[in-house]
Amino acid sequence: MNRFPLRVEARRDPSLSRGLWLVKWLLLIPHYVVLLVLWTGLVVLTLVAYLAVLFTGRYPASIRAYNLGVLRWSWRVGYYGYQALGTDRYPPFTLAEVPDYPARLHLETGAAPPRWLPLVAWLFAIPHLVFLGALTGAGTRQYGAPISAIGAALLIAGIALLFTGTYPRGLHDLLVGIARWNLRVAAYLTLLTPRYPPFRLDQGETEPDPPPEDPVKAPAPRGGSVVGSAIALVAGVLLLAPAAGTGIGGAVLLGLDASRDSTGFVTSRTLELSTGTAAVTAENLRITDAGVWTRNIADVGGVRVTATSPAGRSLFVGIAPESAVDAWLAGTAHDELIGIRSGDARYHRADGVTRPVTDPVAQPFWISSATGTGTTTLNWNVTDGDFAVVVANLDGSPGVAADVRGGIQVPDLTGLGAGLLTTGIVLGVIAIGLIVLGGVGLGRRHTEPPPPAAGPAGPAPQQVPPATVGS
Repeated sequence: MNRFPLRVEARRDPSLSRGLWLVKWLLLIPHYVVLLVLWTGLVVLTLVAYLAVLFTGRYPASIRAYNLGVLRWSWRVGYYGYQALGTDRYPPFTLAEVPDYPARLHLETGAAPPRWLPLVAWLFAIPHLVFLGALTGAGTRQYGAPISAIGAALLIAGIALLFTGTYPRGLHDLLVGIARWNLRVAAYLTLLTPRYPPFRLDQGETEPDPPPEDPVKAPAPRGGSVVGSAIALVAGVLLLAPAAGTGIGGAVLLGLDASRDSTGFVTSRTLELSTGTAAVTAENLRITDAGVWTRNIADVGGVRVTATSPAGRSLFVGIAPESAVDAWLAGTAHDELIGIRSGDARYHRADGVTRPVTDPVAQPFWISSATGTGTTTLNWNVTDGDFAVVVANLDGSPGVAADVRGGIQVPDLTGLGAGLLTTGIVLGVIAIGLIVLGGVGLGRRHTEPPPPAAGPAGPAPQQVPPATVGS
């Protein structure tokens, strides 16, 4: 019997509202918020389960119950919402099984996953993810909007409900089959079952294989408050974002610090500039509050532009107020650098006549400038204002070609980067600890209670003879 341990079932409502599906997205917002927290916990707890299986060969029962509960909750929300539109009954807020809800999910107990499975489960699942991506991803474009296979089926089902009041049975069975495939793959990736999912689109309300003769019932939730576990889980999820941001920021600063040269400059990659006009400009360079940085932080505030002519021609590089550069180049065609795409410069051609420009060196408005043959290096200490950078031939003639690199002077970032990285790691450990604490606490309420231990065997009790009362 080729029965998959995860059994996904759905009971279609005999009658569905014509227009409720139009506003279900609004009604499901509370569920989406909760599921965002729950799925974050599922990812973290699955990684913990991977480590537990890898090193101990056992899948913690409380984590299994939590992950199964999240899949069960997601399936109820998906069946009510935009995964199947199969019921108008609002899904309950619980990880436990709800026997009378139209969408149900059961997991049959089986063998523990082998220790090596966490190392390759994600790799083995790639073929399934490719198939499911083709079904759920954008396959065609109609009127500029991407439409997936599931989206098209849901749209047709919704329109049929709206105008006829009936849900085509074939579409329902197809959507349930796709959801069943998704849930099987999710159960395999979370190691809820070591059984490899079949490449089957099992459509319909029930599984194609008969259920076991003695199905395992989901344990009833144990008593006790879930407030503490829920608070720990939410706090851990909320703490993950600042932990990740702080840690990534620290790593970026350390990487930036490692790229500084002996003078404190961080230099960009070489950008090849080429134009048939007399100049290339980089405009709209607005600098504010430069004095705050240059007064309070040492070795900061310097800008360096290095231009090399591939043909060995003499170049001019200058920085000036943008208004002065615009007045100087008025009526003369030139290329304005507007961006970089795949390492190539993108330009906007300013209107004008392609002609030489007036002697660049003789202009009085340059804040900083440099000239040279072959390689030209400009250095400038930044000040507030709107500026433009100009690269031109020294004689002002059209046809400029230069390999340009820009650099900015930054302070020593070792201490700040290490501090942020350490803080991020500490916050991340605390966040993961809270998520594990909360998830395990919630999952423990849905695990099978251990059987009562047998007491120690003692001597059999002796019967006491009845007392005789004499006269």
